[in-house]
Amino acid sequence: MIARTLIVGASGYNGSNLARRLALGGHMVRGLVRDRTRAVPGLDDVVTGDVVTGSGLDRALDGIDVAFYFVHALDSAEETDERDVRAAHRFVRAATASGLARAVFCTMLAPPPGAEVPRYQRNRLAVERILRAGLPGMSALRAGMVLGPGSRAPLPYLRLVQRAPVLPLGPWRTNRVAVLDAPTATECLYRVGTRDEFAGRSVDAPASAQPTHEELVRGLIDVLGLHRRRMIVRTPFDSARVDARLIATLTGQSYEFCRYLLSGNRFDYIVDPARAAPFDDITPAPLRDCLLAVAAAPPDAFRNPSRFPRTVER
Repeated sequence: MIARTLIVGASGYNGSNLARRLALGGHMVRGLVRDRTRAVPGLDDVVTGDVVTGSGLDRALDGIDVAFYFVHALDSAEETDERDVRAAHRFVRAATASGLARAVFCTMLAPPPGAEVPRYQRNRLAVERILRAGLPGMSALRAGMVLGPGSRAPLPYLRLVQRAPVLPLGPWRTNRVAVLDAPTATECLYRVGTRDEFAGRSVDAPASAQPTHEELVRGLIDVLGLHRRRMIVRTPFDSARVDARLIATLTGQSYEFCRYLLSGNRFDYIVDPARAAPFDDITPAPLRDCLLAVAAAPPDAFRNPSRFPRTVER
């Protein structure tokens, strides 16, 4: 069935990839963006609005069958949690009023059972609870770090390796992180939003690999050919604030974004095989291929990822 779909946040990396996949599947694709100039090309319709204030939501949701929710105020300092919670409540109210039957929330993997949940993860879990409690047809896709040309999550690792001859890695270097290629993440999102069996469920996307943070850094050193010019120093201590300041300075990303990213490094964030079982027929790309895609991206891919088309079919 051809669906009328809405991407809430159609200027971001995952939203941009999904828009192309939905169009390829023959679906009507509308995007809600705060800045029309940043909307991914090829949308059937663009609505300018802001989920935090609620502006444009009613217009965006009108006649929609499935909505994909990509809203996260990562660069808003202390206001991030408040803004994200407010946005989730506003979306639930508007979606309920519109009669929306299906929606998908893209989020991060859960921390290990019993772990003290870091602030970033608390934020994501709080938003997921609001969305799923308010909308019976809301599904959640939990995924690891998406690696692709223009993906923001691996950028601090990439810039650190490119620019720092000495790489200090704290105790978090031995913790594992699930990573996956962008086409796999996109295909999983597409299935969750367009197949009835996923309605109302929370599932994990499969991983390309689950390396330690040090293995991830060494993998980037390898694909960049910097073996002789980079030294990893294993430090016995770490400070999320100090690390975030260092990485923000080296990468040009905001301190708030780097702080959130690093807060999740203190635990293993890995895929639950039972939750990923619905995607057993999908084979993610090998880790090296993912890292090559990240390393080969032009510098401005990270400023405007929608300029660089990616294949989502294998």
